[in-house]
Amino acid sequence: MFAPLRLSFKPNNLERIGMFLRQMIAATIVFTFSLVSYSQTASSPSQEDSISRLRAGFRNPPQQARLRCYWWWLNGNTDKPTIRHDLEQMKEKGFGGVLLVDAGGATQNGNASVPAGPRFGSPAWTELYLYALQEADRLGLEVTLNIQSGWNLGGPGVTPQDAAKLLTFAAIDVQGGSAQDLHLPLPPAANNFYRDIAVLAYPLHHGAAFAITKTDSQAISPASYEHMLRVRSAASEFGMSMEDTAFLLDDDTSTTFKADPTFADASVAEVHVLNLRTDGFVHIQLPAGTWEILRVGYTNSGARVSTSSDTWKGLAIDYLSSHAFDHYWDQNVKPLLIAAKPYHSLKYLATDSWEVGGMNWTEDFREEFEKNRGYDPIPYLPVIAGRIIGNPSVSTRFLTDMRRTVADLIVKQHYDHFAARAAEFGLGAQAESGGPHVAPLDALETFRRSAVPQTEFWAQNNHRRNDRNRYFVKESASAADIYGQPYAAAEGETSIGPQWSESLSEDLKPSFDMAVTEGMNRLVWHEFTSSPASAGVPGQEYFAGTHLNPNVTWWNVGGPFFDYLNRVQFMMQQGHAVRDVLYFYGDQTPNFVRLKADDPAHVLPGYDYDVTNEDALLRTIHIEGEELLGPSGVRWKLLVLPPTRRLSLPVLQFVQRYLKAGGHIASLPPASATGNVPEAEKNKFDQLSAQIWNHCHDGVHRYLKGMVYCTADAHAALQQMEMTPDVELASGDIRIAAASSNTIDWVHRIVDGRSIYFIRSAYGEEKKFSLYLRAQGAAELWDPVTGEIYSASMQVTGDRTRVDLQLPAFGSICIVFPERSTTQSAPTKVREEATEGSWQLKVPGKVALSLDKPEFWTERNELRFFSGTATYQANLHAPRLASGEFACLHTSQIHEVARFHSDDQDPAIVWTDPYQYCIREFKSDRVHLSIDVTNLWHNRLVGDAMDPAQRSTHTNIVIPPADRSLLPSGLSGPVTWWIYRIP
Repeated sequence: MFAPLRLSFKPNNLERIGMFLRQMIAATIVFTFSLVSYSQTASSPSQEDSISRLRAGFRNPPQQARLRCYWWWLNGNTDKPTIRHDLEQMKEKGFGGVLLVDAGGATQNGNASVPAGPRFGSPAWTELYLYALQEADRLGLEVTLNIQSGWNLGGPGVTPQDAAKLLTFAAIDVQGGSAQDLHLPLPPAANNFYRDIAVLAYPLHHGAAFAITKTDSQAISPASYEHMLRVRSAASEFGMSMEDTAFLLDDDTSTTFKADPTFADASVAEVHVLNLRTDGFVHIQLPAGTWEILRVGYTNSGARVSTSSDTWKGLAIDYLSSHAFDHYWDQNVKPLLIAAKPYHSLKYLATDSWEVGGMNWTEDFREEFEKNRGYDPIPYLPVIAGRIIGNPSVSTRFLTDMRRTVADLIVKQHYDHFAARAAEFGLGAQAESGGPHVAPLDALETFRRSAVPQTEFWAQNNHRRNDRNRYFVKESASAADIYGQPYAAAEGETSIGPQWSESLSEDLKPSFDMAVTEGMNRLVWHEFTSSPASAGVPGQEYFAGTHLNPNVTWWNVGGPFFDYLNRVQFMMQQGHAVRDVLYFYGDQTPNFVRLKADDPAHVLPGYDYDVTNEDALLRTIHIEGEELLGPSGVRWKLLVLPPTRRLSLPVLQFVQRYLKAGGHIASLPPASATGNVPEAEKNKFDQLSAQIWNHCHDGVHRYLKGMVYCTADAHAALQQMEMTPDVELASGDIRIAAASSNTIDWVHRIVDGRSIYFIRSAYGEEKKFSLYLRAQGAAELWDPVTGEIYSASMQVTGDRTRVDLQLPAFGSICIVFPERSTTQSAPTKVREEATEGSWQLKVPGKVALSLDKPEFWTERNELRFFSGTATYQANLHAPRLASGEFACLHTSQIHEVARFHSDDQDPAIVWTDPYQYCIREFKSDRVHLSIDVTNLWHNRLVGDAMDPAQRSTHTNIVIPPADRSLLPSGLSGPVTWWIYRIP
């Protein structure tokens, strides 16, 4: 395998040998007759122009493809010189823009505070903000503004009237049979805010005990039952990682109420609305028996702004109310936008992730519920207090309708409204609105008006350890495809300790690569803290995130790493995604899309999928014969319905239209609508379901022009459709899976009829393998680490192409299928030779050390805490080269970034495997090399924590004892010459 460096050769040599390859495809290219015919087909000028533009963009990605970052104004503490320096450094390193976030978080996890800057939106803060826009204009950077300090939209000016709201209630039990005047207690209230909704009276046919306590072996604790009632009524979140909540549709007839599915405390008709006098009394005259009187109203939820600067504490607004949003907007956001009119760099407005908890009422909730669900919610409110009204199914469906209405209002009154207000100023909305906290949301629908749908992923860390808790990118990718947005963004490389310890090659690159194969094409790095010079180095920092700013040790040599990110993002922003399956995740809430490996439709391996909600399915996705066409250009071949078997009549009617056009559906027969619906609608649903599925349990049958696959297994349905897998293993000791370790994974896009595959390895060692790809024609390898392009070793077989790959540890490659290829094959490795010579290690401030061979400086006690750049110097015998050969000095490990330079070759920066430096020709039989290796801040911070008297760093971050293991640093052998021949 040939794996050279981007800067290994001078420009005048590039025409002869190209820009050197890291990943080489080894083997002979076998051309079948169809391939020869294909390659001989003349390309039109427009096709040639297209591939030329693709090559140019790959080698020098345009602004829209470049890295964005959370530009953290920590506690508002920044100044104009720092702002200018930050932005200039970003521009120099190839960033495309910033998401400006004023926020706190310095002191979390036991860290120290940082000085307070001006309050968000104040004249002093606005002066800094406008200066930032002025500088961004000058430098050609794009700015997105977070419209508050911290997140959970709100602040010090939010009144209880505009704050997030929850239902609250108080109940008393009474005996009927006589007239009574009763004083009703006030339900619990927060912030001295309470409004009545209704006073209800209803019989308790089974006594005052709650039904849930009447079971024996299946008994649930009252505390657990109360918590689940809060989740079911949208009063509380359920988890932090998009946990599955399909179980909320269970009406308990298979468990708690198995013996009596008709169980009810009262019927709907038995719920009476009472008149509450101003003195808090009600007059009752009820039939004999036990009755409950429920006073129900709403109060503040208590939700507050999260992680704000010290001067921006306050209540979170009511997300169900556009009036609350407008009050906040007019007071806090609009003045900033008016002031920004002279500048052009401000493009988007942002709000960050939902961590506001539950909310389930607002002033006009009753009217909105009636309009959207078709019935009055008031007689059903005892269900919120734990009573069974009608029967368990009716009560559960009311709670489902309750959550659905909350979700509808959050989208309509908050996120849609936010986008509309931003559009008034010509700006787009970029809301990280779809989780991962399990709030009462239809996550995909929250993105429908977003210019840039955004979710998140995490670097390897102890806070979120496994893939299911780290990756939430499939959601923004699906949102982009079903709503026609060009970018699927993600807050990325998020972490909570250990600080300054993330390896570029072994952590950050693999994490980024997996996010790409999940569907991300725009990384918003979390985070770049603006740190004034007075804060020292590494400076002031937020407690979380992978820290990235000019104070990190490797900043000055980080350019090739950023180039890699930008090249990959450019390729993944071209054309449209290829996904064979569209999975409808139902209309229940909460509802989220987590990571690809969740595979709710059982599509994997070999195929990929998108997820849709009802809104997009009925509004933006169109039927084109056997295919479904998305506004982004994606064409899905198979529609899969949710395993809950719950969907609305309009969706069922859409299914019928799709089948009439010749479409393919995979699903067991739908059972019912999700919520409470009129009897006539229920009957129509049942008739249509029986007509389409004919009560099947398995098998496949034709309906109209389409095919119905009576299964929840989409992979089996695709095979029955004789759909060729998009990617399939041809040979090699690897597995294809959507996981972060010991797998190969992929993503596929099409631009102007040409296929682009991004392939990543999650193996910690080199892997050789071959893949069948569902594409035809000449294949090229585009290496995003180096910018090199070479022809691939390949063979066309039928409707797909076998491509041979050899990837290094955590390697990746883009495979492009142009109409024809004129690129040459990669150089071939012909032998290895041992190195002979002397080595020396120079650490600043220390005596130079003579070495028999290169070793990590952390192996030396006196050097183990050093962080920064040390130099390895080598005086080596040059290898003998035949005509057409060149040599690469190869070493096994570098932590973290190395800059090689010699008298024989231009300097080159190496940051990922293979760790090698290539020399075209030697000027003498001796090679004098200097290798500047930069490690991370972590070891120095550990040393300072262990011996504060010798501290040389300055930061608010505290390194706890549990995080004080040292990281390997420097260069380690064996070091050998790898000899290559140019084809």
